[in-house]
Amino acid sequence: MKYCVVFLLLITHVSFAQQRIVSAGGTLTEIIFALEKQQLLVAVDQSSLYPPSATTLAQIGYYRDLAAEGVLSTRPTTLLALEGTGRPQALTQIAATGVTVVHYKKPTTVAELLILINTLGDDLNAQQQANTLIQKIKSSLPAKVSNTGAQALFLLSSSNRGLVAAGKETVPDMLFNYAGITNIAATHSGFKALNTEQLVIQQPDFIVAPHHVVEGFGGKDAFCQQASLQLLKAAQNCHLLVMDSLLSLGMTPRVAQGIKQINAFNEQL
Repeated sequence: MKYCVVFLLLITHVSFAQQRIVSAGGTLTEIIFALEKQQLLVAVDQSSLYPPSATTLAQIGYYRDLAAEGVLSTRPTTLLALEGTGRPQALTQIAATGVTVVHYKKPTTVAELLILINTLGDDLNAQQQANTLIQKIKSSLPAKVSNTGAQALFLLSSSNRGLVAAGKETVPDMLFNYAGITNIAATHSGFKALNTEQLVIQQPDFIVAPHHVVEGFGGKDAFCQQASLQLLKAAQNCHLLVMDSLLSLGMTPRVAQGIKQINAFNEQL
């Protein structure tokens, strides 16, 4: 569901085809580029990493922790905000200046992604492009794989204080399910800390982590050598798939690419 806050009032539908748009959320930005409406963008947030040309636009900070001053400095008429965009006080301040603030549900399934594309197509006067993109995504999706017997773990963060893994209702969980791989963290929803003892017993066949997290440790080898992972055979053998951060954490038009990467990595083990 989409809602728009303008002076704290709800608006059912507005066309933003002639606006100065700020995009808060890499998923939204990638879709806007795929709809060939990037000329409307004046700024994006730090999660907007794809396509690479998006990173050349003005930056407004990370979408989950926006400051009103940073957004307003770009003189926007419209802020498109992915679910989870904050801080709430900042959004209220932005809307109070007359900027149209529109919230979009964060997709975690292919069906929700297609709905989001269709909605943005309507809002940006790009219905034809949206229809073409939707058909392209549908045709690119590989067939769902039946249970392969493999088990995997997606780590959002890892330290001596614990491991934060992707559970149900997340993009990584969807990618695993599509590839016929059991997500051993599917005992919870969202991203939460896991009991290390549980992982030692279940022993994932491989680990997946986003690129920015792995690079923060100094690369693949350093990530695998963390003390917190040393009881896992997958870490000992460094069976680690490093994925594009946006592709693995946000449902984007490249979803088929993400599924194929996981399929290929599992098959080569």
